[in-house]
Amino acid sequence: MTEGRDRFVWSVASSLMALTANCHRDSKGKTFAPDDFNPTLTKVERNRDAVLITDENVELMRDEFKRALSGNVKLTPVEDTDG
Repeated sequence: MTEGRDRFVWSVASSLMALTANCHRDSKGKTFAPDDFNPTLTKVERNRDAVLITDENVELMRDEFKRALSGNVKLTPVEDTDG
């Protein structure tokens, strides 16, 4: 029970740390996520949204990167699948 409470408290604190770090970063500096500051997360939990770059998908990533640099990126909303 105390482990769950610790994880909750760290999730709140790390969100505030990420917000503060993003407010005070350089305009071209790295953006921070709450997971960057949360010591209670395992390595697997930290990398859950990471995409593994392979020989098969590197061309897709390169095309998207070029499109983003050209300014032709259209943002689409992500639907919540949690019900």
